[in-house]
Amino acid sequence: MILWTIQPIEVYEKLMETGEYICNFKKSVMKYYQDTYDWLVEQMISKIGDPPDCVKYPVWAWYKDGKKYKPDLRNARFGYGKKGDKYACIEIEVPDEDVVLSDFDNWIVILNDGLISETEEEDEIIEKTYNSLSEEEKKIMKSENWRRVFDISPFNNGWDVRGEYIQATFWMLKKDYIRGVRFFTAG
Repeated sequence: MILWTIQPIEVYEKLMETGEYICNFKKSVMKYYQDTYDWLVEQMISKIGDPPDCVKYPVWAWYKDGKKYKPDLRNARFGYGKKGDKYACIEIEVPDEDVVLSDFDNWIVILNDGLISETEEEDEIIEKTYNSLSEEEKKIMKSENWRRVFDISPFNNGWDVRGEYIQATFWMLKKDYIRGVRFFTAG
């Protein structure tokens, strides 16, 4: 599967030096969402198997960025880091069986600790049901609801949009996966 991962230049240099890169969650901008990432790790294990011993969290990449598959760095440069920071957009090919695809827009719902719905009516029903549950039942319902993030089939009804921005997670970035690289500076 062809993917694109955007990483700080230091990650690219480490990858070139050591031949592999694993996520350092302590340096991640998403470290405040550890419970959510722990949930994702459980899902990845059920879909693609256990991570290597040295890996706790996945590496992220883009499978599809809007209407294009290859990220548009004219726009991406404004969404990463501070002005002047150096990045590498690394085109990689990862075996399909090692990748989990998910919908970016619905992932944002999960990061905000929300519930995924396709319509406003469904959202009201889900919320009413959720609010009537015990804390343990809420946890189960939320986990089941969040699995909808893996539905990447195109859909847009004005309330829910999915399948337009598709992200990929996998356990380890390997130098052997590299097909190309483009460098850019954050704007």
